[in-house]
Amino acid sequence: MRILLLFLFFFSSFFANSQNRLGSNVSEEFKSLVAEIDQCIEDRNQECLKAVDELIEKGKSKRVPFLDFLYFKKARYFYFRNELDSTLYYGQLAIENFNPEEKHRSDIETHNLMANAYYFKGNKEAAMKYYLKNATVLENGGNPLQLGYLYNNLGALYGQLYDYEKEVEYKQKAFKLLEENNDENYLPLVASGLAQSHHRNKDTISAIKWANKTLSLSENSNNIRSKAFAYLSLSMVTKDNNEALGYAEQAVKNAEILKDKSIISSAYNLYAEILNDSGQPEKALPYAEKSVTIAEEIGDKMNLLGASLVAGNINFNSGRKEKAADFYHKYVNLKDSITSAEKDRIITELSVKYETEKKEKQIAEQELKIQKQHSNLLLAILGGALLISILGGAIFYNNRKQQAKLKQLQQEKENAILNSFILGEERERKRISHELHDSVAAMIGAAKMSLESIPHLPQDKRMEQLAKVQRILERSHADTRHIAHNLLPTVLEQDGLVKATEHFVSEINETKLIKISVTDNHENTHKLSQQLQLMIFRVIQELVNNIIKHSEAANAEIKFSNNSNGLQIEITDDGIGYEDSEEAGNQGLYSISQRLKSIGGNFEITKRKSGGTQAKVAVTV
Repeated sequence: MRILLLFLFFFSSFFANSQNRLGSNVSEEFKSLVAEIDQCIEDRNQECLKAVDELIEKGKSKRVPFLDFLYFKKARYFYFRNELDSTLYYGQLAIENFNPEEKHRSDIETHNLMANAYYFKGNKEAAMKYYLKNATVLENGGNPLQLGYLYNNLGALYGQLYDYEKEVEYKQKAFKLLEENNDENYLPLVASGLAQSHHRNKDTISAIKWANKTLSLSENSNNIRSKAFAYLSLSMVTKDNNEALGYAEQAVKNAEILKDKSIISSAYNLYAEILNDSGQPEKALPYAEKSVTIAEEIGDKMNLLGASLVAGNINFNSGRKEKAADFYHKYVNLKDSITSAEKDRIITELSVKYETEKKEKQIAEQELKIQKQHSNLLLAILGGALLISILGGAIFYNNRKQQAKLKQLQQEKENAILNSFILGEERERKRISHELHDSVAAMIGAAKMSLESIPHLPQDKRMEQLAKVQRILERSHADTRHIAHNLLPTVLEQDGLVKATEHFVSEINETKLIKISVTDNHENTHKLSQQLQLMIFRVIQELVNNIIKHSEAANAEIKFSNNSNGLQIEITDDGIGYEDSEEAGNQGLYSISQRLKSIGGNFEITKRKSGGTQAKVAVTV
């Protein structure tokens, strides 16, 4: 399968309407300056930083109410020139100077811009947070075009988390909104993203259909960016190498005309891969290495990840095994720095919390409707017996309907939580598959190539190369053990929950970070299903990890005992105690609570009077 790690992101702004954003009471001089800067920013070859700075200083001196908008312009200038750290700095200034009295909001555009910048820097967690901030605003009567752009970006991010179903779902929602609102510029780009999504999901027929649709739409719009993405998609999904080469050449030409380095890097990368597949590694090599150089230059870690892998493969096929090993090292190290199961878990929890909060809001609104119905009933009583007899029946009937709807919404919320965990399991399977293929297999391949290069090295370099191979194999061994242990701990499978907990605790006690004891006063833990034991074991791991990271405790105890319904687990420590707050660090506790709730269990955590924290987990046996 051809590789294209370019997940299409763009930010939602209506720069043609910047005059409206400034308002009717702003001088024509200011409006004219902003219009000139917009045009300058679009031209990536034009230097206009001085003009932007002068505009901001002018805005400060006149104390304009749209300083946030001017800082956003500067952040956008840096974004278009791939200077991501500067983009984030001035984006933060725009948010800090946000003027809530303005009719046109720059915070939506700024959040989306910063989310994109964080994504290209490899920080998917920060990107998801900013996207969800915008979703909260836009899904409650926001601009449909901006909502379409947001859905496209959320879809791209879900693709990074191997949730291809949600990726396609959000991108299709984005396409529908943009199509309904006649957005000819961005519609081909979303179609291109859908072609790539179906390709990653191995749905070749849908991928080719959307790739052809992308080309048709881009020709109608005559948009160079759209054409570049159309040809990238076609070259990726076409099975015939000659056709793919033709499309890839067109993609390179359009990318070079566009002068967008991120797109150029992607086009070079894909062109090099197709050339290599066509038996032309010598012609492919310069494009592959230029793709890596450009991605490194602009700090685009996501493009750099794919480009390094392709460059390594081409060097290997060309017999340059030591150079190939260097590119594979770059790929593996970069992948470790921007991806991990823990990060993806946190991002997934953010998404689940967002979905359940939407349901909770609907439930709250439904409860408010019911309260209003009760108030209306009271007023009706005061109005007279006849009015009560007429309206009371109608209101009672309506109240019953509202109660039924409330029950339905609560059930939908529970189903959403349960479905999130089911989908999470499927994503975990896909993640493990990718980890084995991309991490362990890549490192073993690198070790193999390093060994093959030893006979061709000078004598003094051979021991150094052997040491490198040893380090790679040690890392592969550790990664394989880690993946296997995370799937299902061996002790849990053979000896059950209590023994697995004791084994887990003994490993922690060896580190001398904390001393933990386990007390078993329950005789029936072995009767729990293996799936339920694994879920409880993961909860215990999460709570123990929280104690180590946050409590500053010296001692802790895990106690298994009976309660009225079955099993109760108490985890106590002598640390500083748990403070209930809305800080981001409580995401793990939220996940535990929802996970146990989905199986009919209970979870509570409190600060003990004697000091430290007590967490209680209750499960029906």
